[in-house]
Amino acid sequence: MNAYRRLVFFMLLAAGFSAVRSARAQFDAEESHGPRPGLSVGARAAYYRPKDADHGDLAEGAQVRYHLTRRWALEGSADLRQDVFGGTKVDVVPLQLSVLIYLMPHGYKVAPYILAGGGWYYTHVYAPTDSYEFRFGPHAGGGVEFYLDSAWSFDGSYRYLWNEDIHSRDAGHPLGRNFTDKGFMLTAAVNYSF
Repeated sequence: MNAYRRLVFFMLLAAGFSAVRSARAQFDAEESHGPRPGLSVGARAAYYRPKDADHGDLAEGAQVRYHLTRRWALEGSADLRQDVFGGTKVDVVPLQLSVLIYLMPHGYKVAPYILAGGGWYYTHVYAPTDSYEFRFGPHAGGGVEFYLDSAWSFDGSYRYLWNEDIHSRDAGHPLGRNFTDKGFMLTAAVNYSF
């Protein structure tokens, strides 16, 4: 009789583990598609092309997203970029805050979104006399996020930036001159969700 009780006990235990494993697999399958409430962090690469810059440049940065719901998220990001305007070197650190609205219903691995927000741009202009300033500018755009599973995703975005102009003073322009910093930005990121 003792062996019979042990057998029944182990069968019930195995059935319980099987049910838990099955429920966990179903939960993971449901959670693996699309955005879900919570925090995600990511490393990203960005390409900036200001309107008056001699050329665009690649930059590196990071982003943090807090998904309020499956459709709404807040994103904070920081990048480091270097531009050359008419021979004047400029370092810019954009600190951006964006609101993201996901367009697809939950359950898809591909989640397009639109975004809008504002940014504060710490700017260092190299000239005979270095100058530092904070500039502000709104931005808007869109992107797409591809979910590999419940934790990892890739995303890419396009945003147009309406930044304040960069003011520079040098020997050739003692009263100063302005460079238009409006332009576009492309980003690609790898994210991990908690």
